[in-house]
Amino acid sequence: MKQILLVAVLIFTIGFKGYSQCTPSWPSGGGTGISPDSATNLPHGVEGMAYNTTIQFKAPLDTLYLGFPVIIDNITIDNVTGLSTIPNISPFTYTTNPSGGIFPGGSVGCINITGTPSIGSNGTYNLGVDVTATAHFQGSSLPITQSYTIDFYKIVVDANTSVPVINKGKFDLTQNFPNPFSTKTNIAFNLPSPSQVTFKVYDLVGNTLNEKIIDGKSGINTIDFDGSNLAEGVYFYSISNGTGVLTRRLIIDRK
Repeated sequence: MKQILLVAVLIFTIGFKGYSQCTPSWPSGGGTGISPDSATNLPHGVEGMAYNTTIQFKAPLDTLYLGFPVIIDNITIDNVTGLSTIPNISPFTYTTNPSGGIFPGGSVGCINITGTPSIGSNGTYNLGVDVTATAHFQGSSLPITQSYTIDFYKIVVDANTSVPVINKGKFDLTQNFPNPFSTKTNIAFNLPSPSQVTFKVYDLVGNTLNEKIIDGKSGINTIDFDGSNLAEGVYFYSISNGTGVLTRRLIIDRK
């Protein structure tokens, strides 16, 4: 008998939801185990498109520890790691229901993961679900705690053929997406190594309307540009890294 709490065999059922607050649910007689397994894994995401998935699970009531029966007091979701490594238009975050991530033994809970991967973010991003089980020996109040990480989950971001591509091997700048846009648009640029860059937006005669200095990281960087204070029309934007300048055109259209 393995000397572990049932943290290692929580049931995970993954599915898309159309809302950010997940609703705990569990099929009658569902039993215990892990689903999906490492072969099935999490749903794929797509560059530039909102991602929303829910992990449903049921905390076990009891298990064996050192060969003795123990009662599960609760399972706590400590963290979901790896989400911050996904380049994004809107950051990848998670929420739990019940809030606080503490699920009593025998109860059903869920974790909702949302975010929007940026243009040029296609790739595989490994996640970890850090959990802690709190239990006590049957007939005793002696507490037992054990931490465990479910480490085979991943989010695969697929390329979106409808959005601009970016060259990850050099200093490169994408066409903003969407374009034309009404108020907000996403711009991605790639840096071979970390460096400070200057981002500018200017009109057709060269007047600078927006400028900021960005401490860029190696790889894909994203800018969420808000053009709500600009009139409809055609503008230019550029990224300069001190040795080169890349320029693209953007269009604001509120029709």
